Amino acid sequence: MKYIIISFAALCLLSCSSKFLDPTNPKAISGEEVWKDPKLVEMFLNRLYNDRPGYEYSNTQDNITDEGRCNYPGDAPNQILIGQWDEVTNPISFWAYDAVRRANEFLAGVDQAAVSDDEKQRMKGEAQFLRAFLYFDMVKRYGEVPIIDKPQSLNDDLLVSRNTLQECFDFIVKELDQAISELPVEAVRGKASKGAAMALKGRVLLYAASPLYNESNDAKKWESAAKANKEIIDAKKYSLFANLNTLWLEKGANAEAIFEIQYRLPEKQHSWDAGLRPLVLANNNAGQLSPLQELVDAFPMKNGKAITDATSGYDPLNPYVGRDDRFYAFIAFNGSKVKGTSSGPPVKEITLETYKGGRDYDASPENVIYNTITGYYTRKATDPENTIYTGSTGSAQPWIELRYAEVLLNFAEAQNEFLGSPDAAVYDAVNEVRKRAGITTDLVAGTLNKQTMRDLIRNERYIELCFEKKRYWDLRRWKMATTVLNGKYGTGVYITKTGSNTFTYEYHHVDPQPNVFTERMYFMPIPQSERSKNKNLTQNPGWK
Repeated sequence: MKYIIISFAALCLLSCSSKFLDPTNPKAISGEEVWKDPKLVEMFLNRLYNDRPGYEYSNTQDNITDEGRCNYPGDAPNQILIGQWDEVTNPISFWAYDAVRRANEFLAGVDQAAVSDDEKQRMKGEAQFLRAFLYFDMVKRYGEVPIIDKPQSLNDDLLVSRNTLQECFDFIVKELDQAISELPVEAVRGKASKGAAMALKGRVLLYAASPLYNESNDAKKWESAAKANKEIIDAKKYSLFANLNTLWLEKGANAEAIFEIQYRLPEKQHSWDAGLRPLVLANNNAGQLSPLQELVDAFPMKNGKAITDATSGYDPLNPYVGRDDRFYAFIAFNGSKVKGTSSGPPVKEITLETYKGGRDYDASPENVIYNTITGYYTRKATDPENTIYTGSTGSAQPWIELRYAEVLLNFAEAQNEFLGSPDAAVYDAVNEVRKRAGITTDLVAGTLNKQTMRDLIRNERYIELCFEKKRYWDLRRWKMATTVLNGKYGTGVYITKTGSNTFTYEYHHVDPQPNVFTERMYFMPIPQSERSKNKNLTQNPGWK
């Protein structure tokens, strides 16, 4: 307990006034004193929220799949792409038992807190939601992990073994069911609500039903996932935000955001705006997430048809015309407008030049590494009016971890997998997502079979949730990573300007060597550093 309070005190020194903590002697704060002060109790709970990851500097999870690429060869995403990770070095490892311990300490002590019973109930629900999230993020990586739900002491047996996969999923769902019963319907942004716990439960059950974790294809697991997500839809509390350009920037009511990681300048900030813009607007950062041609090609036309459909109206000589609204909200392409700054206000607007010899591609040979390597930039969630971003700082838009569009797609996928063929509810959910994207033609019930609907839903997830750290885990849970990623090269576009406003397009590999994703990588290795301390932690197959 002493260790937790010291760590907690150190955090509080950054954000609390001296009447709560004595900055000259933070170690003097005991556990008993924390529980006596409602403000300190709330700060302890806020510390648990601080364990939730949000934006990543190198956007690793988006740059190791068929979404995007990081420009810098030595950075973590490019090492993962070529299979240079293992039980010793894994850039996206998440062995979160320090955070679990903090949650356990909080849950063990909160009953003695000097707050009302209603506040205790709400706080317990938040802590259980956050602990469930920690376990889910471990299970989706490692499969079986040890379940530790109480504070450990030196007198306990610390050489714990891994629980079974089913026990892990059951524990997470039980945690979330308890949180659902304790959490309020309404919560301030950045805090867990009843809906947040319901949405996380829907995601967890979808994973539990997926091929990687459900080898026998138990239909009841798909049914449970569909039911959990349908309960959120039927509650009619959430809806899709109308404007895809401002979904991540809305400071007022946002009925799509179910749970988000909040940022606030200057205490907590990120680099999304600086890292994604072309060099001329990047301000000491650039080249962090160049969208791949594979993703660009996945966006349908405004009529809802894939660009590979001969009747779609797609013109390969004008490939950026007539696409659905998500394409224009998420991708910045040659000839599109981008706002930003390189040295503070005012904001300026440029027209992207990603053709050969263009300013935002290779006009300056010494700066090529800082501009796009694929011919595209990421627009999604960037703030066009931000004037203070620089390097790794200056952005404060929230990370929306759970949103209603995902719930709709979670339900559609689970219901389609449970049934022999998609019913009207599946069509309704998919059409709702596509309609927000400006697609003018609804899918007509009965026109797709189970496989074609499956393919459509997977593509909808690919584009709707792009750059939200979802695709990599989707490919894993579907057991498609060895097919989609392994041995493949990411693709970019060479654009040649042939006239004042005419161009030709050639497509090329942007990866220097084939990507590597082998069968053993579906379950990540238990960190060697942990196994060296605990002889009872068995390793996943294929790893040392």
